[in-house]
Amino acid sequence: MEGAGFEPAKPKRLIYSQLGLTAPQPLQSERGILGVMIEVVNKNPLDKEKILSKLSNEFRSKVVLEVFDTISSTNDYLLRKEKNKNKDIKICIAEEQTKGRGRRGKSWISPKFKNIYFSLNSYLKKEDLSGLSIAVALSVSKVLTKINVMSLIKWPNDLLVGNKKICGILIETAKVGELTKVVIGIGINVNMEYSELIDQEWTSIKLEKKQSVDRNSIITEMINQLCITLNKFEQEEFDYFLNKFTSLDLLKDKEFTLKDKPNETFIGKGIDNKGLLIAQNLKDQRIVKFSSGEVSLKLKK
Repeated sequence: MEGAGFEPAKPKRLIYSQLGLTAPQPLQSERGILGVMIEVVNKNPLDKEKILSKLSNEFRSKVVLEVFDTISSTNDYLLRKEKNKNKDIKICIAEEQTKGRGRRGKSWISPKFKNIYFSLNSYLKKEDLSGLSIAVALSVSKVLTKINVMSLIKWPNDLLVGNKKICGILIETAKVGELTKVVIGIGINVNMEYSELIDQEWTSIKLEKKQSVDRNSIITEMINQLCITLNKFEQEEFDYFLNKFTSLDLLKDKEFTLKDKPNETFIGKGIDNKGLLIAQNLKDQRIVKFSSGEVSLKLKK
């Protein structure tokens, strides 16, 4: 997948990301981090049959799953694919992305064998897709909750644990006749313990649970939840998701700034029934609304 995107830091290893490669990761040991080159062993490979075998019977026949060792971008791959007449949903996952990307063109750091890089393609009849990223984030939050990792949603498409990013979501669309082609990209930090390429606070499932976890079982549950969510999104008004979002809203009553207006401070006031962010400008007390495509925001410490 993709995600809201981690921007690479600018140090010595930036050359790796510029070349579309993953930088070698130092070895974690009981004595600390050793700056040595090692061969990475995949102890938890992505397993297509294992993932599909545990899917809900309702969805198993509707899903086409492709698994790659290395791919440039799971979202880009599905954006290029044509509609399958016999299957409703296409899913692409990979052990590694060489050109993973997130929202607003940010790079998504994608070390091999460590995380989940996942994209799902479906076709929706509904024209107004406002709030779809919130609906998807709620699905991922539910999956994490089932393994006792409690997350909050940072509007519009990040999941954080203790103010550290654990997941990002990137949704891309294209009109195909009367339908809308939707590609949902999700990146989750799973067994990653170290990276000097990420320039913001982050965490992973392993760091939170203090143990490695099986990526395949998480992916299975993600597919089940996303299929349910897409059906609900077509059938229900956004209020269905809005009510569930309120308790997970990281920005509620929190101060933040905008990337293009760093000198102005806003405070989050929830979202409306279209998924737009409601905020109050603390300078003039005006209530304003933002769409996800308009802004990049940063929480104030």
